[in-house]
Amino acid sequence: MPTYYLRLEIDNPVLERLITEQLVMRKEISLDPALEPDCLIIQSDESFSSSTKPIILSLPSKGVIRLGEILDRLAYLLSRREDHIEDDDRSIDLGSFILRPSENSLLHKNTQKIIQLTDKERMLLRYLYESGSRGIPRKELLKSVWGYAEDAETHTLETHIYRLRQKLEPFAAENMIKVQDGCYMIAG
Repeated sequence: MPTYYLRLEIDNPVLERLITEQLVMRKEISLDPALEPDCLIIQSDESFSSSTKPIILSLPSKGVIRLGEILDRLAYLLSRREDHIEDDDRSIDLGSFILRPSENSLLHKNTQKIIQLTDKERMLLRYLYESGSRGIPRKELLKSVWGYAEDAETHTLETHIYRLRQKLEPFAAENMIKVQDGCYMIAG
């Protein structure tokens, strides 16, 4: 698991202490000021957005700030899931289907029928495709697609696969996603 280096630049000492208390409990986060930060948490009236290093998480300088929301936003930014937003028309061959990431759809080759996908279904299929025949472990999928911590107890993955299999069933492809030795993959 990678370690992320964070630096806080917050004017409110109480808020800074609360955020620091939460962050030091997370083993993947370091607040070592001597290191170049992956993420900078600042308090400003200006909104910053950065996809390069460091990521900037801007907090409002006035008003109510929910600590849980800050931690959720931070986890999302550090997951870099936005890096997987599809902005081109490259299609991916998945055997009986063509994944069209920019359209969030699957095209069934034989019937030319389209299956609409949610963002998470698209991301799930994309990660499974990229993992190839080696597959991808459950924990890694939960972290990559949903941003969950390694020790998260959830049935999100299984629920999404169940719903995706329901969409594939009319094409007799409900077994397109398989699990082998604890890794999920696209059956080939």
